[in-house]
Amino acid sequence: MKTLLLAAGVVAATSTPLLAQSAPPQRADIHVVSGWQNLHRAQPQQSYNDWMNGIFYGGAGAGWYWSDHLKTQIDFGAGTRGRQYRYETIVVNGNLGYQSSRLSISQQSLALGQQFQFFRNAWFHPYVGAGVDLAHETIKTELESSSVYDPVTRTYRPIVPSSVGEPESRFVARPFVETGLKGYVTRRAFFIADARLKFRSQVDEVLFRFGFGVDF
Repeated sequence: MKTLLLAAGVVAATSTPLLAQSAPPQRADIHVVSGWQNLHRAQPQQSYNDWMNGIFYGGAGAGWYWSDHLKTQIDFGAGTRGRQYRYETIVVNGNLGYQSSRLSISQQSLALGQQFQFFRNAWFHPYVGAGVDLAHETIKTELESSSVYDPVTRTYRPIVPSSVGEPESRFVARPFVETGLKGYVTRRAFFIADARLKFRSQVDEVLFRFGFGVDF
């Protein structure tokens, strides 16, 4: 009996540290989202709306949890073409005229971010995050014909014919911040809703997303 008790004590003493050294809860998830993208583009004259609103957005992403609270996430997304009507006054040889144009932008982006998730082992997790967004933009400008008023003949004289410019492409890197929530509908399936702000010299884009995903 003494031998059995001694053996049990040795086993308990050696197994307790092993049980305490549990591995961190590293796990991955994937998600798909849709939402609304709002792009800021300054007008030639500040009396007009600088925002392209209501652009439909779709995307997908994946994340890796380093702990219950810290997560690295990568996202890919694209929006439909956004359009902005632009209008400015011009002066030609002392005569006042007007120039109208339409600016259109389509954008695809790849974002890498770090999130901090609040609470532990809960069904509802608010989170905050920050990272870098790499965007590819395709920009096209359409000029409408413009004219100036000639006070001598009292008629409008055309000066610029209508034209469509060649599409321009460029890559833009922008930091972003975000806040959102993750809520579980089963032990693995969840929904997410978040808002993301992207910056250049000021807020350059506001993105609202909603979607569903699953943990692995």
